[in-house]
Amino acid sequence: MTSPFVRPSRLQLLVVGFVLPLLVAWAYWPGLAGPFLFDDFGNLDVLGAYGRIHDWPTFLYYLTSGKADPTGRPVALLSFLLDGRDWPADPWPFKRTNLLLHLLNGILLAWAIARLQAGMLRRYPTLNASPWIPLLAAALWTAHPFFVSTTLYVVQREAMLPMTFTLLALLAWDRAVLAFAARHTARGWCWTTLGVGTATLLAGLSKANGFLAPTLAGLAYLLCLRPSQDSIVGRRQADLAAWLCLGLPTLAILGYLAHTAWQLWPLPVLHNRDWTLSERLLSEPRALWSYLGQWLLPRAGGGGVYVEGFAPSRGWLEPWTTLPAMLGLLACGTGAVMLRRRFPILSLAVLFFLTSHLLESTTIPLELYFEHRNYLPMALFGWPLAHFLMGPGPHPRYRAAAASLLLAALLLLTHARATTWGNPTLLGLVSSNYEHDSARAQVSAATQELQIGRTQAALERLHRAQRSAPDDIDVAISAVGLECQATGRLHDVTLQRALRTLTVAQRWNYGLFQWLQDAARNPDALNCTGLGLAGLERLVTAAESNPQSTATVRKRGFLHVRGQISLARNDPDQALRWFNAALALEPDADYALVQAAALGSAGAPHLGVAHLDEFRRQEWQQSQTRIRDINGLHRWLLRHYRYYENELTRLHQQLEADANRPRPMKSS
Repeated sequence: MTSPFVRPSRLQLLVVGFVLPLLVAWAYWPGLAGPFLFDDFGNLDVLGAYGRIHDWPTFLYYLTSGKADPTGRPVALLSFLLDGRDWPADPWPFKRTNLLLHLLNGILLAWAIARLQAGMLRRYPTLNASPWIPLLAAALWTAHPFFVSTTLYVVQREAMLPMTFTLLALLAWDRAVLAFAARHTARGWCWTTLGVGTATLLAGLSKANGFLAPTLAGLAYLLCLRPSQDSIVGRRQADLAAWLCLGLPTLAILGYLAHTAWQLWPLPVLHNRDWTLSERLLSEPRALWSYLGQWLLPRAGGGGVYVEGFAPSRGWLEPWTTLPAMLGLLACGTGAVMLRRRFPILSLAVLFFLTSHLLESTTIPLELYFEHRNYLPMALFGWPLAHFLMGPGPHPRYRAAAASLLLAALLLLTHARATTWGNPTLLGLVSSNYEHDSARAQVSAATQELQIGRTQAALERLHRAQRSAPDDIDVAISAVGLECQATGRLHDVTLQRALRTLTVAQRWNYGLFQWLQDAARNPDALNCTGLGLAGLERLVTAAESNPQSTATVRKRGFLHVRGQISLARNDPDQALRWFNAALALEPDADYALVQAAALGSAGAPHLGVAHLDEFRRQEWQQSQTRIRDINGLHRWLLRHYRYYENELTRLHQQLEADANRPRPMKSS
């Protein structure tokens, strides 16, 4: 096949490969100064859960402590040790590593698209393509501002690593296909099993959607990598490998999704959600079109942190965009399949996008909307555009100039958005405008306004949020806390709204327990007129009456909070009774340690000793069940290394020593 395009020299490729990462790094650099955000705190605090990670046991405790996915995402957890081994930590190294990973993914993407393009040229000899196209395609993806909310959100490294290993799986599969086509059967199977298999395992252990790597490699195989009829033997071997190593994992994933749907479909409401599975399936096409809109119309500014305000679809026309979104998505998928030979590059990009959303946008009841879910699915969207701008056709200079201007515009928008993400005050205020339906965004903006002295604006924002989201626990407790912090007085209407919210809210917030515990020790809450300990008890009573609080773990949490309130009242005897009641519901070593230490800190170490003795009298035993998932392995490790036994013994001895220490005599 002849081509009017000259292959770039090695020097040109080196310059492009060096200059583009530098430009992207420049665009992202202001964002590295930003803080940890929202979900970072609830995921990265495991760095300090068992003390500083300094030896083999603490390393294993940490590596198996993940609670997301059945796997716990240990590869992602392992990567965080590059940046910190204790908590609290400095966010800058974490964000720096995320940026380096983003640049690496851009390089891998250029390589993967180059191999896919080579496969396309073998399959469609009349397709004319420049070797610059993969570089431009990867550059458009890497420079796009849509991925700022993934790259600069530390915990979303869990969404970035699956792309790294999925691209490696795709490259390994390309090598396997070439080996099969050349009749190097053993080499082909080696690349398939060791290359694709290892990359898939690492991708899935970073985040569950990484297990889609074989499915995506199979999609690329069907559309562009499958050997031609000229190599019948090689094609048969490649087809067999594709069926066994790509097709069977895909069937397993589809079976899992179908099983999930079978279990959840009859439920009137899903756990801790305010929508059903059918409503989720109706909502996701709208979410996908929203993602595509942000890709096609890139923006600067905030957004991407608080997205719970995305409204679910309650019916085919509720909202009215539901049915058009569904039909449009079906049309795109059908069109991509039917026109795959006429527009192979565009078809692959569309089908790659839809396939990559199989786990996070179908029957698994995750939150409805998150920008970071598109980090991998949108990987090929730059390819059709790059092919149009750099492919054969009239006016090549104008199209090359357009490509340069487009890339420059994306870099400038990314720089502007990264600047916003590097400034927590600006991010909070700008995000509240982008995510005006998000109660969490309004709370964050109010907090930032309070910190810069705009007290009245902060309170007005919170009160508006309370009126517009009367069932949101985040808003309710934030309004109480910030009003006390800002004015030292809690208005009765704010308290009454919070009491109602805690009584009727269907979407539970696990941060409520931590907030109540902190409030029982916070002078702003304790000295707040209209709240105080009596107001905190009213909030606890309201939350206990909520039908969502019937689970044992929630009842235990409220008993623990009541014990903390009793300590704030200088009544350790009553606190001991509450703490013992919490353990009686469900013995837990973590609770026993925290509660006994709290009694000791309150000047009653003898009661702390009694509490630990009560815990031991309940014949507590760590679970002896089989290791079925990462949590089971974590519990086994804690038991194997006698972590809790050692901690309980150490605290017991310390409290006994404090209780036996002579107290200073009071002066008469």
